[in-house]
Amino acid sequence: MEKTRRVSKIIGVTLSLGGLVLILLWMQGILGGDKIPPGEVAYAPEGPKGPYQVDLVRRATFVNTEEAVGTVRATREVLIAPRIMGTLLELPFREGDRVESGRTVARLDDRDIRARMEQARSAVSQAQSELQRSSSDYERFMRLREQGAVPQQQFESVLAAYRAAEAKLRGAREALREAEVTLGYTAIESPISGFVVEKSMNVGDMASPGRPILTIQEAGALRLEAAVREGLAGTIQLGAPLRVGIDALNVELTGEVEEKVPAADPLTRSFLVKVALPQHPGLRSGMFGRLEIPTGSVTPLTCSRRAVRTVSSIELVWVVGGPDQAPERRYIRTGRMYGDRVEVLSGLREGESVILLPPRVLEPDGPADPGAETAGGQGS
Repeated sequence: MEKTRRVSKIIGVTLSLGGLVLILLWMQGILGGDKIPPGEVAYAPEGPKGPYQVDLVRRATFVNTEEAVGTVRATREVLIAPRIMGTLLELPFREGDRVESGRTVARLDDRDIRARMEQARSAVSQAQSELQRSSSDYERFMRLREQGAVPQQQFESVLAAYRAAEAKLRGAREALREAEVTLGYTAIESPISGFVVEKSMNVGDMASPGRPILTIQEAGALRLEAAVREGLAGTIQLGAPLRVGIDALNVELTGEVEEKVPAADPLTRSFLVKVALPQHPGLRSGMFGRLEIPTGSVTPLTCSRRAVRTVSSIELVWVVGGPDQAPERRYIRTGRMYGDRVEVLSGLREGESVILLPPRVLEPDGPADPGAETAGGQGS
């Protein structure tokens, strides 16, 4: 038994060594194929097949702009707050509800005010009665004075009582008018037509002067309020048309500069610029916007964006040479985008032609192979 195990072990070691020798011979090229000589072999990438469209590398003039970010806001926003203190009894509107001008949007408890108004009415009635009595005394003493039947001092006392009754009636009437006006403050009306964007209190809360109950934004008119750095704010003129980009809607609108706040923010060193916006579906207050401010014109070397392929962080184009020359792959470096063209910083010369790549086709599993190219029509 021991002898058999020793023989099996020797056979296994022999087979392992034989296999290792065969692998070394194959790696040296002695077995299984020709040996590749040492050295570098140039890689010749295969260019796109014609016919294809080309674009001329040329200089073009564009307006250079700088962005200032801002927020879309309503042109007019009203904070609805009471003028007197009281408990909220009615609050019929919620966020998002439309409110017409003159509609009652909140009502306060008016029982104590109505009680004071009844007291004021009673005071007016009492003052009227006193004035009637004082007026009769004054007329009687006036006749007696003309006849010399009463002393001057007594007549002056009656006259003073009559004038005091008149003043008391005037005060009572003013108190009644004040109570009536205060009663009107319990019904709070909206001064504009718009939408409720914020509800700060609920029925049963104690409302006080200066504490908002609702916030209402005027419907329709919107504007972008953007903070513009102080070095650029001086170039913006009132009434100037400026482009505004709304990222959420993926649209660009043209607005008009409506207002410039003349004082800068001491923390950000920026000026607030307000640009009136045209009406657009889906545009709402609170959206993020970008204000494009022209800073001058530039003439960069450009090519079409369709000619540039990006692989990881490497940018390349295919350059067309002579009629008998194959397209040449060229690595380039690009800069800013100008619409459908891109600034070329290095890698191309003015007057060269580059091949326009076909747009990528989105498949259900994702984008097609970035190296795949299809033939297009001949162009220039």
